[in-house]
Amino acid sequence: MEKAFTVRKDDLTESLKGGVIMDVTTPEQAKIAEDAGAVAVMALERVPADIRAEGGVARMSDP
Repeated sequence: MEKAFTVRKDDLTESLKGGVIMDVTTPEQAKIAEDAGAVAVMALERVPADIRAEGGVARMSDP
């Protein structure tokens, strides 16, 4: 089966060059994210992945 979408390693490197902003729910997660190189963290009550896993809808605001 052929993949419709392929991510090349250099494409990922280029897209992450400016840094990554991580979604976190606890201070411990924030520390781990910063230690791993995140340039910023967003402290949320629930991350979008958890909302979707519970059957909810997580939407991004219109930029």
